[in-house]
Amino acid sequence: MTGPRDPRDEPEDTFGTDDDLSWPSRDLSERDGQAEEGPDAAAFDGPVVPEEGVPVDGGAPQIWDTRRFGDRRRATTAEQAVPWLVGLVLALAGIVIVLIALIYSDANGGFSGGVSSQSLAPSSSLEPSMVASGIPGGSPSQAATPSATPTPAPTPAPTYGALEMMYLARPTAFGASELFRNDFATATAPTVVAKSTRDLAHFAVAPDGTVAVAIVDRKLLALTPGKASRTLADNIDAVTFGSDASTVYAVTITRGGANDDAKIVSIGFGSGTTTTLTTVNFAHPASPQRSSLDSARFFDEGGMDRLYATSDGNVVFWVAGAGQWQVDPASGNAIPVTRQPVLWSPDGTRRIAITENGAISTLAVVDGTGATISRVQVTGLTSHLRWSPGGDEVVFTLGLNSSGGGVRMDLAVWDLVNGKKPHQLTANGASFGAEWLGVAQFWQP
Repeated sequence: MTGPRDPRDEPEDTFGTDDDLSWPSRDLSERDGQAEEGPDAAAFDGPVVPEEGVPVDGGAPQIWDTRRFGDRRRATTAEQAVPWLVGLVLALAGIVIVLIALIYSDANGGFSGGVSSQSLAPSSSLEPSMVASGIPGGSPSQAATPSATPTPAPTPAPTYGALEMMYLARPTAFGASELFRNDFATATAPTVVAKSTRDLAHFAVAPDGTVAVAIVDRKLLALTPGKASRTLADNIDAVTFGSDASTVYAVTITRGGANDDAKIVSIGFGSGTTTTLTTVNFAHPASPQRSSLDSARFFDEGGMDRLYATSDGNVVFWVAGAGQWQVDPASGNAIPVTRQPVLWSPDGTRRIAITENGAISTLAVVDGTGATISRVQVTGLTSHLRWSPGGDEVVFTLGLNSSGGGVRMDLAVWDLVNGKKPHQLTANGASFGAEWLGVAQFWQP
């Protein structure tokens, strides 16, 4: 089995008319005190017999002359008012019914199944009670209380297993590397996150672990759980996430005879919008001669061109043998810096110092003063060390020369609390580049 390989090698309604609502014409003529003329009217010749309560010609009350005008007479004013009074009473009763229905209706438009402590007692008056706040006549104890403005519940942060991470591995000795996800604290088999017929060279995971990006044949792919991968950019040599899952920083190297240009960009993970931050020009570095094991370890660390999102909000671009530049994403200013970023624990209080003596590597936990807290020795060369979210463990790649030739690389984890020696997480000889889920690595510039 072999470890990482450098990819550079490979109708309307009708209503009644006014006539429907008019008084009959016979009654209108009688209202003027003029009887219709006809056989009965002409034949009548006698005194008008008065009826009590009905005045004639402004004189004393008269009686209705049934021989001349018949049984029908004009309604008195009191009689005409009765229908209006009945209508008014019915209208008020209707208002009361509507208000009671509104009071007892629930928020969803139906009726409440029970009576709450705010329900109104039956009223003996036909006048509707006012319950809305601020309406005169309303009872303060019955005033509606405005509900509080609903506040959206925050989206809970994702949670991950004790040893859940993403990493690269080759299913076969000569197969292309694939991106896997696994919680090594369980017996569940790892799942494939992304694969290709070409090597999946490098990848990066958002600090919250929700999305990732990967470089395949210099194409930058966006990886979202449950969705097909999509291309964010072409000709990408290095990549890292910013402080959250929304922004990715990437670099494209244009190589020349004597000098190379590195264009550093920011890319919106969701939109794919690309903004050029700056371009750095530097002398083309020489390719150093390395052993197979050292080459595999160097590639696992990030290769010749690397990007780091540092704790001060900047991005550091590092080129092996050429230098490093600090880039301000807000202004695009790039300034040379003197050293490669150093990885500290998530709380910024400890770091891991690594020394090598042949095939033996010593890992030491060092505090901010430089004092050693604990140390351990392992057989093999280490690379791609990363801190767990809680800062109590570190995972790294351990590389060894294989007895049959080639290089074996596996993942190991060191528990900094229990004092035990690191133990291997994989044993296929071709696993490397692990990244914990749910943590932002603390790179100090």
